[in-house]
Amino acid sequence: MESCHLRSRRVTVLLSMISLLVGGCASRPDPRPAPEPTSTVRLGTVARAEVGSPLTVTATVDRVITDAAFIVRDVDFTDGTLLVLSTEPITAEPPQLVTARGTVIDFSYRELSDRYDLGPLAAFRDFEGGRALVAQEVKVWK
Repeated sequence: MESCHLRSRRVTVLLSMISLLVGGCASRPDPRPAPEPTSTVRLGTVARAEVGSPLTVTATVDRVITDAAFIVRDVDFTDGTLLVLSTEPITAEPPQLVTARGTVIDFSYRELSDRYDLGPLAAFRDFEGGRALVAQEVKVWK
């Protein structure tokens, strides 16, 4: 038979081991990953798109600058407007709704003026260095 003293010692050792295990589990860091920080500022569609990314937008025509360049307006755009360039003449007029499918670019008047026959720089000054859409297809909604 086991002595009372030996049994008491085993119980004490066992209780010490249990408390170490429980204490060790409680002090471990939470294994769940920290949540990703999120911006409180909602970026517009074009601001979220990478240069070179395909993008389709449906918005109202705000202003026609040339046969191949026009501005559309929508609340989802960073500044409310977006410059759209097209190699084909556009027949839309304000406030018609259009859907433009194309590629996001950084707008540079100097680099794009000849290709799209943009005309005077003054009409494009607000868009210089910003994002624009080069449309491969523009659908005008009646």
